[in-house]
Amino acid sequence: MKHFSIEDWIDYARQVDARGHRAAMQKHLDEGCSKCLKTMGIWRHVVSLAKDQNVFEPPAWVVRAAQANFALRKVVPFPGKLELAKLLFDSALQPVAAGVRGSSAVRQMLYRSGSVCIDMRMQPKPGSDSMVLIGQLLDSKKPDHGLSGIPVSLLSEGNTVSRGRTNDVGEFDFGMTELNHMQLVFGIGESRTIVVPLPENSLDLA
Repeated sequence: MKHFSIEDWIDYARQVDARGHRAAMQKHLDEGCSKCLKTMGIWRHVVSLAKDQNVFEPPAWVVRAAQANFALRKVVPFPGKLELAKLLFDSALQPVAAGVRGSSAVRQMLYRSGSVCIDMRMQPKPGSDSMVLIGQLLDSKKPDHGLSGIPVSLLSEGNTVSRGRTNDVGEFDFGMTELNHMQLVFGIGESRTIVVPLPENSLDLA
């Protein structure tokens, strides 16, 4: 019994007849060739998955993070491997407790990259329309000691807005006005650069 090639079955699954074999292949399947039925089934499944991927749209925050990642590779002020920190907690995304009206003027967020944790909060700056970002850089392997002397930059749309270093207990702070596509960038030694993509509505605390 003649068996057809994998290339033929790929074309068959894609419903194209580049080699003019489709009629013969259908007859071959009707005759009950189990080997080719299995091969055809595999490639039909692959084609179906590929079609599903074409209509899949990733969440907006994933797209923004990916765009920020590529942009930062051109302007990031620190060397080493570029790591995107993962958001573990955001108080703005938590449900409001029953009986509580309004929302807090303070937004708390927690990010993590490997053993490094970035705990931060954003709140209005008294007497102005700007905000203040206060945070602490910690190592979960040594939770009692903050990471001190770490260079940190605040970027907006790929441009450096402000720079500083963490203090003796790993704390840092920045003043901010309305900025777009903000990221915090930490230079961890010579081998790692951690990027924290802040949410687009970071300043919306009302």
